[in-house]
Amino acid sequence: MTEPGDAQPGRRRFEWWHQLRPRTRRTIRVVVAFVLSGVLSLFAGLMTADFEGSLGPHRADYTVRLNGEIQVDMGPLGALIIDSPLPLNLGVDVLVKEIPIELSTPETNPVAGLTADLTSYSQFLANPQAAIEDAAYGLALDIVSRWILYWSLLLVAVALGRLAAHGVLRDAVKSAWHQQGVPAVSIALAVALVALPLVEATQTSGGVGRTSRILADTPLAEARITGRLATLVDHYGGYVVDAINDNTEFYAQAQTNLEAAYAAEDEPLGPAEGETPQESPPDSGTGPTDLASDATTAPGDATSTGDPTGSGDPTTDSGDAATGTDASPSGADADATDAQGADADGPADGPGADESETTEADPDLVTMLLVSDLHCNVGMAPVVGAAVTASEASLVLNAGDTVMGGTSVESYCVNAFARGIPDGVPVVVSDGNHDSVTTAEQEAAAGWTVLHGEPVDVQGIRILGDTDPTLTSLGAPTRPERDETINQMGNRISQEACRLDEDGEPVDIVLIHSPFAGRQAVEAGCATLSISGHLHRQVGPRQLGLGLQYTSASTAGAGSGTPTIGPLANPSVMTVIRWDPEAGLPVDYRLITIDPDTSVDLSDWYAFPEVPDTFVPGDAQGSTDE
Repeated sequence: MTEPGDAQPGRRRFEWWHQLRPRTRRTIRVVVAFVLSGVLSLFAGLMTADFEGSLGPHRADYTVRLNGEIQVDMGPLGALIIDSPLPLNLGVDVLVKEIPIELSTPETNPVAGLTADLTSYSQFLANPQAAIEDAAYGLALDIVSRWILYWSLLLVAVALGRLAAHGVLRDAVKSAWHQQGVPAVSIALAVALVALPLVEATQTSGGVGRTSRILADTPLAEARITGRLATLVDHYGGYVVDAINDNTEFYAQAQTNLEAAYAAEDEPLGPAEGETPQESPPDSGTGPTDLASDATTAPGDATSTGDPTGSGDPTTDSGDAATGTDASPSGADADATDAQGADADGPADGPGADESETTEADPDLVTMLLVSDLHCNVGMAPVVGAAVTASEASLVLNAGDTVMGGTSVESYCVNAFARGIPDGVPVVVSDGNHDSVTTAEQEAAAGWTVLHGEPVDVQGIRILGDTDPTLTSLGAPTRPERDETINQMGNRISQEACRLDEDGEPVDIVLIHSPFAGRQAVEAGCATLSISGHLHRQVGPRQLGLGLQYTSASTAGAGSGTPTIGPLANPSVMTVIRWDPEAGLPVDYRLITIDPDTSVDLSDWYAFPEVPDTFVPGDAQGSTDE
């Protein structure tokens, strides 16, 4: 008989728990540990997340807070503080740091460098949304990465604890908990680990600063500004607000007009069935009529205009690049027209024209959208994306100069263009003289295929190219980025193009920023088509040697002495190219031109010039290998 006060045998505090099957209890423990560790890890990831991005020309550190504020700290100038639109009282601290000088040289002109910084400020202020989205994406990615890392570490720690305790971890914890002082110390430690970071993270600005009447009708109407920054905003804020509004309205209207232009066409994706594309016209002169101010070459090239032949033309012909008129390829006279089976009054015939009769319904054709010389004009990002969608392009070719100076703070430019292009559409880029090794890394991180001197196969098209060997940035003179000139790179690319792959396939397209480095491969018949940018104006497409060459105008509206900031100062040009992978030949093309008044012109479809009858893809390569 049990005396009063004695423990009842077999009685447990949570009898219902012990009535469950052992496997059920084990499953519940695992699920609880998994979920609890996930929640704790997410909180830790939020509290420790940071991202190094940019703010204009500055590096900037972004960190997550729990004070419900977004605070941009400009150091001695003061700070801009707004209520955060994020949920759960989340906020962000932005610490504006130095302007990077990693790409400057002793020869850099300080005045030109300051001008470049001003350009970066203007570029940012004209379209701050791109930098904001870049920072938000960077923070979100860091939060997720830390969450997964911390979660994995916690789960591993729990598993190791169970193994180390030989399956009696709970008993070990209970035993330790009953030791004198352990509960108090444990609770105090837990409170310190959680409370101290929370106190710091939830600390607000205390309502300091004042609003500015200049920002009254903007999303920053309630922003509080401290220090000298408040005076600067009062004085210059109106210009900034007008610039942002003008920029936003311009590119939104340009996108609307582009979509409307495509919607108005009966056959927007190619010539109507049975219709033959027109003969490719002489160079249209799209873009500035003079050479771009950055059309320079590395030391060792023949001229300072970017032409290794000294002719002023991206071919060995004379006068063409300077005048905007199309010279006869390889010094040929007007009889070359008859040799190609076309006259000035009618469409081209022969193999090239026959291929062009294929309509947009032909599943064998690959539609590509060519852009070039974007120069960080991120306002064009959604417009380029709209062009990809409207043209149903399955591949984007970027002929280089995506950014302005190749600095680390220009990652938001690359990311803005990458996010503007629809998901699933690959981008192949050949970096230009305004891009750097840093830019190439940013593009690769964004998922683009960056050409580095070896062919890549995309959608049945073999593409070859390389990054430009020169660099133009931060007011410095154009200088070598590696021990190679433009001409030497062109010769190397030509030699690489003359090698067949293991399946005996030749190079189809040489995509390279400078046309002076793309001519050798097509002249030798080692590639069908060379595509470039750099000159900021259209040249071709035209026959060159045993192949074809095409130089695109700027998609950013870049011109000689006109910056790519704000609404377009010059026409923006994109080229839609249809390619026959089976024949290894370009079929036809059209231009998408956006004018400075936001109007959009879709050109007729033009047939590419016919490649010479003597050119058979692979012949030159085979003879070279021998």
